[in-house]
This record gives sequence, structure tokens and C-alpha cells, in this order.
Amino acid sequence: MAWIYALNAECGGRETHARDLARHFDGLRSRVFSHEGAWWCGIAPEGLGERGIESPADAAAMTDAGRRLYWLLRTAPPVYRYALAGVETDEFRTYAELMAEKDLTRFPGLVVSEDIWAATGGRAEFSDFAPGYRWLPYRGETHR
Repeated sequence: MAWIYALNAECGGRETHARDLARHFDGLRSRVFSHEGAWWCGIAPEGLGERGIESPADAAAMTDAGRRLYWLLRTAPPVYRYALAGVETDEFRTYAELMAEKDLTRFPGLVVSEDIWAATGGRAEFSDFAPGYRWLPYRGETHR
């Protein structure tokens, strides 16, 4: 089974939003897909393999890739509702599941719109990310 490292962003009900986000990451491998009525954009950096984190070197390479992905996401068009980088983050939560989640701080690197942040309690652990967005700062990947 493949364990893909990617940044995945949920873009709500508009396919055009997911495609706009994919264009922002021009040059990187992207995938636009729908899941339970929402459109997603997934960006998977080349060269990381599809086996997950099997060594400290894998964790370091994925951490570097994650930092680059978040840096690019900061300047992306504001067409997504939430995003997360990591291994197997595609469809990590539907919008309803995210809104029902009791503790969003379990997801380091999670970027949410200001609306989602306010509706889920406006936790102080979230900091500014980009205009209209807050996040739990990305800590990087670890080998276990």
C-alpha cells in the first residue's frame, strides 16, 4: 500500500476553486478530486516515494517539503477552507467531521479559514497564517 506525502486542501463545493489552487502550485504534481460533495486539491512533491516515513532521512525530506508547501500556500488564492500536509492527509476530515472535532490542536500544521477557526472555538494555539487564515504551526515529520 502506498503512503503518500502531500498537502491536501478542502475547497468546498466548487471544482473551480480546487483547480485554481492546483494552478497556484504549478510545477508540482497535483490532483483535484471530490469526496462527499467537496472538492479537494492535493499537492504531492516529487521524489519522496510512496512508502511513508521509514527513516530519519525520510522524515527530514518530508519536513523540508512540508515547509515549502506551506510557504507556497501562504500566497495561494483564498479558495480553500482548510488544509494539512503530511502522510495520507487526503480526505483526512470532511467539513462536518472537522467542525465536530473536539480538539483541532491534534493536527499540527492544520490551516483553517478564520470562519472555521471562530466557529470551532477560536483556540489561542492557532496563529496568523495568511490573510483570512489561521494555523497550528507545522512541527515537521518524525520517524517513529
